[in-house]
Amino acid sequence: MPFFHSCTNEITAVKAFESQEEIPMEQQENIHLLYSDSAILRLEITAPEALNYSQLEEPKLVFSKGIEVNFYASTGEKDTYLRSDYAIRYPLKKIWEAKGNVQVINKKGEKLETEFLIWDEADESISSEEFVRITTGQQIIMGEGFKADQTFDSYEINKVTGEIYVEDDQDS
Repeated sequence: MPFFHSCTNEITAVKAFESQEEIPMEQQENIHLLYSDSAILRLEITAPEALNYSQLEEPKLVFSKGIEVNFYASTGEKDTYLRSDYAIRYPLKKIWEAKGNVQVINKKGEKLETEFLIWDEADESISSEEFVRITTGQQIIMGEGFKADQTFDSYEINKVTGEIYVEDDQDS
């Protein structure tokens, strides 16, 4: 009795199989995470949603609806605040990417604004090669790229494109 077998490689079937890698293994809502080190609160992360792609060759955790991060000093005081419209964490690399309306505010009230930022957990630094705007009490500094410690206490701006000094309006 003859047996005939046929195989098909329809492009839609192949694409459907390939795209299954981009289906999250886990979806979490109303995230509120606390990270501590030696019983000292170090980070607080809140987000409306997190999608976990742990099955990928390079696993990632996607915060597609934005994220807020509070960094805490060893004294337990809130040190720095970071927010963005979208974020991705790559756990193997210990790297975060923040995208869209990224803001970082340090304990001195200095504010960084950019569209893209990389937070390196291992190096405890934040950086970007994109346009940045830093507002301090006395000036607004604009540039292309920067690097700072994760507390945004000490920073360096690359390719400064402008500085605007803000006058103190106390006599009004």
